[in-house]
Amino acid sequence: MNDLPTGKLRPVSLSDSVREELISLIVAGVLKPGQRLNEVHLAERLGVSRGPVREAARELEGQGLIVSRPRLGSFVADFTATEIVDLYEIKVWIERALVEDVIRYWPDALRQTTLAEIGQIDRAGKLAFSRSVFECRQRIAARIHNRYLAEHVLSLWRKFYIVTALIDVPDEDARTDRIIGTLRDFWTALAAGDAEQARRIVEADARHWTRDLVPYFEERARPG
Repeated sequence: MNDLPTGKLRPVSLSDSVREELISLIVAGVLKPGQRLNEVHLAERLGVSRGPVREAARELEGQGLIVSRPRLGSFVADFTATEIVDLYEIKVWIERALVEDVIRYWPDALRQTTLAEIGQIDRAGKLAFSRSVFECRQRIAARIHNRYLAEHVLSLWRKFYIVTALIDVPDEDARTDRIIGTLRDFWTALAAGDAEQARRIVEADARHWTRDLVPYFEERARPG
């Protein structure tokens, strides 16, 4: 799969396009955590029939971004502090596998290309930054040799695309600097073939954000 194009991973069906648009609406706050999906209104908004909306919602449900409730419908997932801990735990496991894939299969030129793309991430505002990071990660997922790993990686990164958009911090620039700095350090290590350093970066990053975000999501869950 290393000969795949380096551009943005393109949706391959109408339901794929609807899925990505639903994610964008969640990230932008148009669809809020806990909100019920109105298939009729969404279909009208997106200019499609209800079928692709329903199919996209089912796929997002399988990825944990939509929750289906019997006789009530489908709702946007609202992450809990426990789920944040679980997300970062699985992120470490999956990105360790990503490290192995890169070290084993990626040529030097592809690693360097990926490293260079980190410097092109758009920092012009929270939503633009979140989208740009995710688009960069989509390109990375398209380059992964093991297609089953690629599916899991992209599903995980979709969750983080939404999680990061839910968080309001007093110093957005510092948060942005840390995310980009970690990505740059991670891919610098991989470009140098240093798998152990890349794994250490993944683990340290997970420890930092778990400590930082769990109190935030605990506070969000408190009534009033």
